[in-house]
Amino acid sequence: MTSKVLLLALFFLTYHPSFSQKLNTDKLDKYFDTLEKRHEAMGSITISKHGVVVYSKAIGYRYIKGEQKIEADVKTNYRVWSVTKLYTATMIMQLIEEGQLSLDTRLIHFYPQIPNADSITIKDMLSHKSGIHDFIQNDSAEDWDANINEPLTQNFMVNHIAQYTPDFRPNKDFRYSNSNYLLLGYIVEKLDGNLYETSLANRISSKLGLKHTYFGVRALDSIENKAFSYKRKKRWTTVDEGEFSGLIPAGAGGIVATTHDMTLFIEGLFSEKLITKESLDVMIPQNEFYGLGMMQTSFQGMKKAYGHTGGFIASESSLFYDPQDSLSIAYATNGIVIRKEEILENVLKIYYNQPFGISMNRVAQALLIFGFGLFFFLMLKLKFSSYITTKNLLYFGYIIVFVFWTGSFISGVLYGNYSAVKDGITSLDAFYSGSGTFMSGIQIIVAMLCLPFIASLYKTSRRLNFSILPLIPIYAIPISLIGSTLWPFPKALYQIFINTILFVIPGPLLAIILWKKKALFRLRWLSCICLFLMILSIIMVVNRPSIPEIVHNYWGLIQRALFLGWTLWLCVLSFCFIKLARLRKFNENEMKTD
Repeated sequence: MTSKVLLLALFFLTYHPSFSQKLNTDKLDKYFDTLEKRHEAMGSITISKHGVVVYSKAIGYRYIKGEQKIEADVKTNYRVWSVTKLYTATMIMQLIEEGQLSLDTRLIHFYPQIPNADSITIKDMLSHKSGIHDFIQNDSAEDWDANINEPLTQNFMVNHIAQYTPDFRPNKDFRYSNSNYLLLGYIVEKLDGNLYETSLANRISSKLGLKHTYFGVRALDSIENKAFSYKRKKRWTTVDEGEFSGLIPAGAGGIVATTHDMTLFIEGLFSEKLITKESLDVMIPQNEFYGLGMMQTSFQGMKKAYGHTGGFIASESSLFYDPQDSLSIAYATNGIVIRKEEILENVLKIYYNQPFGISMNRVAQALLIFGFGLFFFLMLKLKFSSYITTKNLLYFGYIIVFVFWTGSFISGVLYGNYSAVKDGITSLDAFYSGSGTFMSGIQIIVAMLCLPFIASLYKTSRRLNFSILPLIPIYAIPISLIGSTLWPFPKALYQIFINTILFVIPGPLLAIILWKKKALFRLRWLSCICLFLMILSIIMVVNRPSIPEIVHNYWGLIQRALFLGWTLWLCVLSFCFIKLARLRKFNENEMKTD
């Protein structure tokens, strides 16, 4: 009896299906509830540890039509889009293990009409090194709806892909192409003698007990608890994916699943329930970002995670597994406002008990900062108006630069897993990190300081009879900073605001051409330095395709060179115009003395 008690006690002491640290589910709930309340995301997430679900949550709606709204739940099915590629690659590896294929098998055995089919291998296609052009890059949903009247059969799609000129010779470069996996999915069907959904059921779902993993448009018609895609304007509006969504299914992006089933799949893959360890090792990326149907990524706290992402128009998904921590995470959204990468970063901050705080609403925060700034300005105007002179306002140039770079440094410290060499300044403006709240405030303050500074530059240049053209590009700075703070998403709009700063570049260039007076205290040479820093960083970004590794590893330094260029330009203008103001005052005093 005693021995049984001891064995039972030993069992409970050693058995730990969950992780040792206690997951702060309350904080995760609060985070997702805040996203839902602010209409900043809709979707589902599942986190699993050692095969045990430790957190699952759904927010938003799966169906909206007028006043009718159906909430999503943890069993809602989402399009996983390109995460399908990981399933397709797994089935290809199974076929290789069965001896029906090899990584060196040529595409010519299946589709000789594809250009370079005699040189393209299965491995080339799995790793996106085939050079087969991605038909999606040329064909939008509208194109398919308007111009394609034929049924999107396998023969039609193969011939459609065959019409494009290859991007490069096989195995000479990397370029992500949906065409590769469309064809690989067809190859699975050919060798199995079944439809893709039958192969998926036999080769993956039945082996892992996946009860909510489906394939293709036909499956969507039969699923009741499925999520439709929506985009956010003033309210959630339906996204019409048209016929294009009927074509993307196949091996490139046709699977529909719950996030729970997604985690079961990737756990089964890494526990060798689907393929052998040798095959899995071949799929895992070694010295590159992309392996054979598998991506490598590093989220907050995750040193190396493997999986895939997907997305189309207004819905996205991510599925990753961290072998060192036996941690899997699946996230699917049918309404994108905040990038899925940002949400996953913050989820993992909470998971690993790293500093994290849910920020104030961006617009409310910006208005609050603006209100304080306006109050401060009015206090100065009413109480200390004698000190607000054009000359004193010129010192704002130095203050702006000091505030911006000091704020960036503090944000970097607050951000956590942050490298000033690899991570750009704009990444500090994360929507839901503690530093994001801080950095957005810094941006508003810098923008407000810019306005009186620009006004003083304009007034001084008119008084000195200088051309105001070199000053006009500076207006882009407050516009871009205020814009990226108030409307940081969607990300395309955010990038437009950030890149507006590039318009500052003509400023020093125009100054070199138009301001030739010697009294400008070597301004032309100082302008050249600012111009060099900005242009150098832009050249690096433009040449990103030819030197991707350098740009990726030193993106923080490259972006800092750009930002250093325009901030130095403000310092140069302050220095030269203050010197001119002093010289003008000295000359006026000399004239009075004479």
